[in-house]
Amino acid sequence: MVAGVIYDQHGRLLLSQRPAGKHLAGTWEFPGGKLEAGESRESGLARELAEELGIQVLASEPLLSLTHQYADRSVRLWLRAVSAYQGQPVGREGQALDWIEPAQAHQLAMPAADRPMLKALDLDPRYVLAPEPDALDTGPALLAFWQAALRAGYRWLQFPDYRLPDARMLALARDCSTRARAFGARWLLQGDPELVESAGADGIHLDGPTLQACSSRPVSAAHIACASCRGPEDLDQAGRIGLDFVILLPSPAENNPSTMSWDWADFADLCARSPLPVLAAGALAPADLALVRAHGGFGVAGRFGVDEP
Repeated sequence: MVAGVIYDQHGRLLLSQRPAGKHLAGTWEFPGGKLEAGESRESGLARELAEELGIQVLASEPLLSLTHQYADRSVRLWLRAVSAYQGQPVGREGQALDWIEPAQAHQLAMPAADRPMLKALDLDPRYVLAPEPDALDTGPALLAFWQAALRAGYRWLQFPDYRLPDARMLALARDCSTRARAFGARWLLQGDPELVESAGADGIHLDGPTLQACSSRPVSAAHIACASCRGPEDLDQAGRIGLDFVILLPSPAENNPSTMSWDWADFADLCARSPLPVLAAGALAPADLALVRAHGGFGVAGRFGVDEP
């Protein structure tokens, strides 16, 4: 399956409603449909949108992918950003269409496969991971790192698990939160989910052991929940408890254990297995975003040197 993200000049998102008699009738989704045998995703999206909406797609780019297991079927869905098209979208197959403010789209009934993709559209695909506590002095050094990342243009950051006394940790987290808000950025707390609200975080980042210990989603649907994963078991668990994203961690290269690089065929296989949008960690930079998306991922996660815009 392939679907398109289309915005109008006012920043509203085009969604279509599945008509009566179809699987998941009445829900709102990104317009698109099934690929034909041997058809590229770019060509398939252009054909589907011409048939469904009567528009001519002039340009589209990979955005993300995931695989959702419904009770009666498994759906591999590729989402592409439509950057240029001609024509006025109309429901050529009897389906209702609507231009929706992105903030309002979250209130609509949507297929389970579409909802995590919708959440991804609100986020910077470059997720800045702060240095580990043993590599960064607590307090002023973290704040300097945080401020530098914000000034460089990054808008999604991670607050590391410092395991400080609660009062000190909360004071530091709230200071980081204030700075993030001033730049319109989001940030996730790595640590105790119970501290998300009091720290003012936008959500939680789980490490592998914490992910496997969870029996349910650790924060509300209003928050962002993601986890670091290394393989299929972690991916399955993240989907089972209803997280929003996963961060895939590569294995160290055999000839250089300090280098965390990807075999892109392996990465693509894991993305094909993932029930959630994937961010790639490792020896990557924001310039690698197109490469990650070409293999099914959504974004990149790393420290990025911070001085890189």
